[in-house]
This record gives sequence, structure tokens and C-alpha cells, in this order.
Amino acid sequence: MKCSTWKLNTSNLRKFEEFKYLFAKYGSILETTHFDLKEIDADPIKVVAHKASQLGENIIVEDTSLDVKGASFGVNIRWLLDHLTEYEGRKAEWIVLLAFRQDNEIYIYKGSVSGIIVLPRGSAGFGFDPVFLPNGSTKTLAESKPDLFNARAKAVESLLKGDVWTKHSIIENWEGSWQKNDD
Repeated sequence: MKCSTWKLNTSNLRKFEEFKYLFAKYGSILETTHFDLKEIDADPIKVVAHKASQLGENIIVEDTSLDVKGASFGVNIRWLLDHLTEYEGRKAEWIVLLAFRQDNEIYIYKGSVSGIIVLPRGSAGFGFDPVFLPNGSTKTLAESKPDLFNARAKAVESLLKGDVWTKHSIIENWEGSWQKNDD
């Protein structure tokens, strides 16, 4: 899909600024919307598909997950941050999924970076950036986040090049459990 202006649904200003910069690199304008969406407790594909299903067409939603070897918390990043010492030294994969609804279907784009969990280093970034050391880097994401080690940059590139990772049907009704919001 070719579009010079996009909308991203997020209330996280730091995340929006990062995405805005990434879209601008491709000559695209990124605007923001903020619809507070309740998140289902499911695998990341269903989570992002459900979020996109709740909005109008062509509004991008994002979902971040961190897969740590030997652990199962997926999109529950806040839980990881509270239990960091248990996972130090483990291999991890940072996955960013971007999705939007169009013509009664959800289009999903993926970016991922492999790395390892370390003790916190650096003061930039947010979320797990201080504890994620990408493979091939000597700096955590909070110390330096070049596009080469940025799953968001890779997901944006995929979206803007039209490289659909997968499609999902719209999720109109969810009867499963919901993620707890610990804000």
C-alpha cells in the first residue's frame, strides 16, 4: 500500500517520536491517534490483529514482544523488567509487529532483532532498551539504537516496502482473557 501520510495509534510519545523519525526517512509523514484499546491475552499475532480490528481502516497499531529463551511472557514486558535478574545472559528476540485494517483484513508486518539480556546500561530509550544487547553490538539499545539493531526500523521498512509478513482475519468478538494493565 502506497501512502505518504500514515496514522499510528499510540499514547506513548517516545514511541511515536521514534516511529515519526523512521517514517520520515522514507519520505512519509506520521500522525498520531489515541484510542485506548484493551488488549487481549494471546499470542502477539492475535494481539496486534485484535487491536487493528478495533480501529478504522489504515490506522497502524504496534505490538512489541520479547521472546527470551526458556521463558514465556511474550508481550508482558513489564513483568520481565521486574524479574530481570532471572533472565540475565539468556538469548532473546525483540519482535515488533505493525498492523492495519484494510478491506476486512488485517495486514501484519514484522521486524525482529536477536540479542541477549544484560544488566541495565544506558539512559536513552524506554521499556527493555537498557537490558537488551543486540547480537553484533557492544551497546544496549538504551546506549545506541541504530536501524541495524532496531526492530521498529525493520518493521517500518517492511510496511513501507509492502512486504506483508502475514494476514489475519478481523477479530470482531473476543471471548478469551485480557491482559492486565498495571499502569
